[in-house]
Amino acid sequence: MTRLVRTFVADTGEVDALLRPRDDIVLETPAETLGGSHRFELAEGPFTSYSRLVEVSRAAGQPAGQVRSSPDSVAARHQVTETVEWRLAVPWFGPAFNIAVRRAMRTGRTGDGTQPIWAPPRRFTPRAATVMAMLAAAAMLSGYLANAPSELHTYAADEFGADQAAQGLLGAVVRIGTLLAIGVSVLADRHGRRRIVAGAMGVGIAAAALAALAPSMVWLGAFLLIGRTANAALGATVVVMALEEIPAGCRAWCLSVLAMSAALGAGVVVWLQPISDLAPWAWRLLFAFPLVALAAARPLLRRLPESRRFETRGRNVVLSGYWRPIALLGAIYLAFGLFLGPIDWFRNEYLRDEHGFSAALVSLFVLGTATPAGLAVYAAGRLADSRGRRIILAVASVLGLGSLVAMFNVSGAALWLAGLVGAMLSAGLLPALGVYRGELFPTALRARAATITGAMGVVGAALGVLMAGWLRTAWGSFGEVIALLWAGPLLAAAVAVTWLTEHSRQELEELHPADAAADPEGPWPPRL
Repeated sequence: MTRLVRTFVADTGEVDALLRPRDDIVLETPAETLGGSHRFELAEGPFTSYSRLVEVSRAAGQPAGQVRSSPDSVAARHQVTETVEWRLAVPWFGPAFNIAVRRAMRTGRTGDGTQPIWAPPRRFTPRAATVMAMLAAAAMLSGYLANAPSELHTYAADEFGADQAAQGLLGAVVRIGTLLAIGVSVLADRHGRRRIVAGAMGVGIAAAALAALAPSMVWLGAFLLIGRTANAALGATVVVMALEEIPAGCRAWCLSVLAMSAALGAGVVVWLQPISDLAPWAWRLLFAFPLVALAAARPLLRRLPESRRFETRGRNVVLSGYWRPIALLGAIYLAFGLFLGPIDWFRNEYLRDEHGFSAALVSLFVLGTATPAGLAVYAAGRLADSRGRRIILAVASVLGLGSLVAMFNVSGAALWLAGLVGAMLSAGLLPALGVYRGELFPTALRARAATITGAMGVVGAALGVLMAGWLRTAWGSFGEVIALLWAGPLLAAAVAVTWLTEHSRQELEELHPADAAADPEGPWPPRL
């Protein structure tokens, strides 16, 4: 329990403001008044418990009379003691958020429902806050498991004597593993999101540990294929579950927070990457590192509830009725994957081979460009919810990805600047585009549709990695290759801006009436 006590002297106008129920990060009940004490309780907000007690008395030197005076006596002074006690419904990340909450309790009173910049655009319930925190923790693990192959394959290739073509093949094979996650997503739609999150976390950690023991590039690819399948299922299910728990007006913000959490997990790989220079086999230690997450996985899964929308889903829906949005959104993801896959897979190789970066300098470059991008993705999520998704998509595709193209064609200080600008401006792609994986499909099909469209992006990434590896070998440089592949995202952005519509302020049941009229006792599973 956190407790904040303030004692100060206030005039009548300030006292009147203090005695009105808060309506910002917390919504308070009307005050219970006893003498000079006024107690407010929790009506709505991301807290398991909350209370505010305001005690008002005459300030020293003030004449006796009523504590709350008429409007003409605003100059009257009063002694005020305000005591606020709360417990956030935010596991693990609560101490960090408490710093901001304490400041908001002290100074951040709006009274019109406006939320602080660090909070979601709309006030959360305790359940939404708890689920969001737990899914953010799962996203951190997912980020680590997703980034480890991209960061470490170049060191594994050195130990196994594999060339760049073999590395490109490895990248393609690993990414194709996401297609297998489509089968897992069927289980998520039939049996629930929570079970898939639990199983995928366990299999992903085990596969990473086995990759640390791989005796050859072939075995490494096999273990990473299993891990990628589990992690793709984990990532897609976390996104779907979050979108199903979060209120309208917050979905892009939600994805930006999940992206920041995944980026933090991916950043751990980068922080540890200099270990790979200690010995030819040292990269194996980083694949074994996720074993430490087992200690946190059990309490997370014990407290994580099933998605509330899954429990009341509409069941009389069929996948065949949604092939058009699946195909179009999947094609958009595929086009972006053609470009982003090679960027992710070959960035370290490019920095090491064409610029002579050491492992430590590679880590410094990635951290120096990716850390500000974390703030950018958060800002993009809020802007996508308040200003619209399509403008964010356009800016990210043209200016953001264009800067990444420049990064592969310049050197020196311009290399660092282009990497920084590209990472920050392209960060809006995930929240602005990712929301459609939840909004375009009903609950009974959402996990499958989200996984299929995400898998199309991975297919594009695999094709892009193969093309980039082959063309780089033929052309001798990455610059022209990356510039050529940029055509895919530009075309996809034009299609997205033209076709996709804005649904930020609508609940998912408004978009899919079958969910609003769901009969929990209806037939299941749906006909495919």
